[in-house]
Amino acid sequence: MANLELNVVTRGGIPWSVKREIENTLRDCYRKFSSRLPYKVDVFIVDREANMRAFLRDEKLKRGITVRDDDISICAHDAWCGYPRMLICFEEWAQLGKLARVGSVCHEAAHTVLHGSLEYCIFRMPDDALCAATIKGVDSGTLDQALYSISVAVKDFEATRLLINSGYIECQFAFGLESLGLSEQERAAWKSARENRQTRFIYLLNLLRPVLFAQPLLVIPRSNKLLEMQVYLGRRAEELVEHLGDAERSRFIQVTNMMTAGLTAVDTHKNVDFALNQAMSLV
Repeated sequence: MANLELNVVTRGGIPWSVKREIENTLRDCYRKFSSRLPYKVDVFIVDREANMRAFLRDEKLKRGITVRDDDISICAHDAWCGYPRMLICFEEWAQLGKLARVGSVCHEAAHTVLHGSLEYCIFRMPDDALCAATIKGVDSGTLDQALYSISVAVKDFEATRLLINSGYIECQFAFGLESLGLSEQERAAWKSARENRQTRFIYLLNLLRPVLFAQPLLVIPRSNKLLEMQVYLGRRAEELVEHLGDAERSRFIQVTNMMTAGLTAVDTHKNVDFALNQAMSLV
């Protein structure tokens, strides 16, 4: 921790106690991640979601970045400066329970140590996926979207796994239970997405992120302490795919199980390649 430069910056009316709470949580995380710390982490706590999105748009414009925005409803991270940055939307973050707030910050801290450099912003399209896309008639734009969605989901899986190994278990259950879920609008979008092979493919891949976030928590050996949380989180994960229909849900679960069983590499790029190749079965 002594060699890490941690800069916490607030934008808007952020209470001092909030800045202190987040900074203390991060310092605790980085003490436990001591063997793999980045040299620097910038943290921006922004008062409202609209201001956070505006901040990201300006940053991407300034740096010539054209990739789409991440889901930034609560927290986000990037490494476009060559070192990790974390963004926290105060108005969304403050609505979480205390333990879930800790979990959200720890989750982003895990990303900063695992995926905090430019090499984790850019992924090569694996040859097997290109071949499968050609055979199945998937266009290049859809395949690029698929690679992006898979990379985000795999990185969330790896972050959860690191946190479990570092002892941050209950806060990740709390964060998952409060953040995983679909809006009615997202559920309704399935009706139109399923009519087209390529939109159906992207819709299903977007479900992978919350499912892969939860999966390492669900396979922890069960104990009396964790059993209730695992049951609730497992039910929440099931609800994410209930609306797909029996056949599509069965296929999605089968592919996801094969995918998570094979995400064993230390190298994130190898994990993303493997996951995308498995995901092509969903086309």
